[in-house]
Amino acid sequence: MRRVRGLSSRWDRLSLPEIRRLQMTKLRRFLREQVLPFSPRYRDLFEQERLDPAILRTPEDLRRIPLTEKSDFLPTPEDPSRYRDIILQPTPESFEKHASWSQKMRLGWHALRHGKAAARELAGREYRPTSLIFTTGRSSVPVPFALTLYDIAVLEESGSRMMDVLEVDPTRDRGVSLFPYAPHLAFWQVVFSGLAKGLLILNTGGGKILGSDGILNAFARIRPTVIMGIPGYCYHLLRKARRAGMDLSFVRLVALGGEMVSPALKSRLIELLTAMGAQSPRVVSVLGFTEARCCWTECPSDDSTGFHLYPDVGLVEIVNPETGEPLPDGETGELVYTALEGRGSVLIRYRTGDVVQGGLVHEPCPGCGRTMPRIGTDIQRRSNIKTLATSKVKGTLVNLHDLSTMLGSYRAIEEWQIVIRKKDEDPFETDLLELALSLTATADEDQVREQIEREMMMKHELRFNRIEFLPLNEILERMGMETKLKEERIIDRRPKLQNQTP
Repeated sequence: MRRVRGLSSRWDRLSLPEIRRLQMTKLRRFLREQVLPFSPRYRDLFEQERLDPAILRTPEDLRRIPLTEKSDFLPTPEDPSRYRDIILQPTPESFEKHASWSQKMRLGWHALRHGKAAARELAGREYRPTSLIFTTGRSSVPVPFALTLYDIAVLEESGSRMMDVLEVDPTRDRGVSLFPYAPHLAFWQVVFSGLAKGLLILNTGGGKILGSDGILNAFARIRPTVIMGIPGYCYHLLRKARRAGMDLSFVRLVALGGEMVSPALKSRLIELLTAMGAQSPRVVSVLGFTEARCCWTECPSDDSTGFHLYPDVGLVEIVNPETGEPLPDGETGELVYTALEGRGSVLIRYRTGDVVQGGLVHEPCPGCGRTMPRIGTDIQRRSNIKTLATSKVKGTLVNLHDLSTMLGSYRAIEEWQIVIRKKDEDPFETDLLELALSLTATADEDQVREQIEREMMMKHELRFNRIEFLPLNEILERMGMETKLKEERIIDRRPKLQNQTP
């Protein structure tokens, strides 16, 4: 595995004072030597705000740096290449002026041994983009993020750390990835985790490539101890394996990413695996977002202990979603991310739009004892709060995450899909909320309908305009379970007015 200069071998054992000191020192240096000289966006921002990295001595000083919104680098019709402004773009002149003493010494030594052309190539390999990954948000245009070979090395290191937290051992474990082949972080994090650890991983590409039958055949041959994938598809696949009477006694760990994982889904997956012979299987949640260019996992303990962060790779803050003001440890708020390592596309104080229940904590993990910062696993997208015009004069706020959690808790429901549409497809009409369900063989439709309607009114003061019961195969086809990158579980089909933004 390629080593990254500046990363700590004690990343998971640092004390809180050591973490604070390390992060602020790295941030000042990163801004001074990389971001401000080579990033068009942040060079302009710091000049406009008259900010000097030297003023950043404590975490409280971070609030002096304006928050970065996705809209600040989102491509527009007028400027489709706007995302380039966050890519580090050194020139020979700017590099010569701002490179650190250690960089110049390393390149100078390389030039003495191999010539000036080789030294220039070495510097180019550090900054030249070699890969693109894309954001996967459904509410806006996907944004490309550039990775250089330096960033790939960081991705390998974060993957190695993630496997350490998961207690994955390449001498005993084998993995199967169900993530679709795509230029998305989740797929590539798994790939580079395997390469970093020397771990055998079959990257299936998901149901869209091999199909569920092909993947289950691979299970029987490879006998993976670790399964990784998107929650909905993983649940679908294990249900199919259970119906086929498969032996999955070799599976000990399932790691789920790409979507929120509810406690109810974890319990169902454990029950399925146990029924197929697995002994004390663990199901964990993994968090990653393109802008951070790495993923974090919780440890496989009995209780959810939060996502274990890498304090020398990035700095996480929790802020008030309304004011943007930083919040103390343990308080619920919006996740803000600052890169401390990387080349390619770099963000400073980026608002993710993710609201973390329980916020950020620094106490040792009760599961594994590591001392790195952790954030809670109950995370909701602010964009999941939708306004439903249930009458022409009154709108109702509904949290789609809460609806998802509610429906996922019903043991009688095999699969479900929600569609939001407008009456008569008229953008000025009232909203219609429709639910399609597939039930277990022993479930009673009338009883399930009554339970859902009662809970909807009690918790959300809403009702579904239509509840439809469908065969499992039909609802799976509607959702695109084996044909789309992500199944379509909640669809907003309301036509937008011309002046509405996505």
